[in-house]
Amino acid sequence: MFMRRHPLSRAQQLRRLLWPRMGLRRQGRYYIIKVARIQGTPHSIALGMAAGVFMGLTPFVGLHVPLSMGLAWLLGARMMAGVIGTLIANPWTYPAIWFASYRLGCLLLGMSPGEGEGLDLSLTFLLDHPWQLFMPMLVGGSLLGAVLGPLTYLVAKPLIALYQQRRAERRRAAARKRLKG
Repeated sequence: MFMRRHPLSRAQQLRRLLWPRMGLRRQGRYYIIKVARIQGTPHSIALGMAAGVFMGLTPFVGLHVPLSMGLAWLLGARMMAGVIGTLIANPWTYPAIWFASYRLGCLLLGMSPGEGEGLDLSLTFLLDHPWQLFMPMLVGGSLLGAVLGPLTYLVAKPLIALYQQRRAERRRAAARKRLKG
């Protein structure tokens, strides 16, 4: 029922993934409005966003959404806000997130980047030595998430509260106008 008449080719799907049809700025505004319109208290929405940002910075690619929903549920936060919070991890930001989390993890674990049997990132090497890359990324990504998650909460909560307050004022003004006229 909701399928495309002419399915997109793989190249078109990849292009849409890397560059949204509506443009990056408009896509960003869309998600900000989507978060602001989620029903709930500013606390529960901001907490969901923080959970999503935390999970988005971990190396569990492909599991960010279910993990953020689980964490949001455990915290009593809005799961949809958690899903939107995971969008911090996207094809544009993955290289920076992975680089920062790997370097930070190596620093915290006392490893030098690429230490050991030579970090060559071939599929065979990664399957034979998964912890040499994954463990530093997990430690570094968790620390980045532990810093940026609460920061997201602190920034998002007052903005969501302000949006909800202004939205309620607009609705009250519209209701008064309907009653007068």
